[in-house]
Amino acid sequence: MTTHILHVLSDVVATRLTPPGIHSGMDITIQNVNLSGYIYVGGEGVTNSNYGYRISPNASVAWELPEKDTLYAIAETNGLSLAVLKTSLEK
Repeated sequence: MTTHILHVLSDVVATRLTPPGIHSGMDITIQNVNLSGYIYVGGEGVTNSNYGYRISPNASVAWELPEKDTLYAIAETNGLSLAVLKTSLEK
């Protein structure tokens, strides 16, 4: 099943992009849909100064996540938007 959502991010509290609990794995594509401002992606505890990946304005990135993995995002400045497209992996 494919789902999509547009998140409005905080610059203080990270937003969880993956479902809570155990999932069966997924392809996830995230796009910084802003004209300016970075979005930072990482695991639990990600901040805009301690992150795993920085997404530039108008850029996107995709991952294939194994089951149980979590992904979070936080904004450089409050109110930036992030588009997320998730597709479940086949078993």
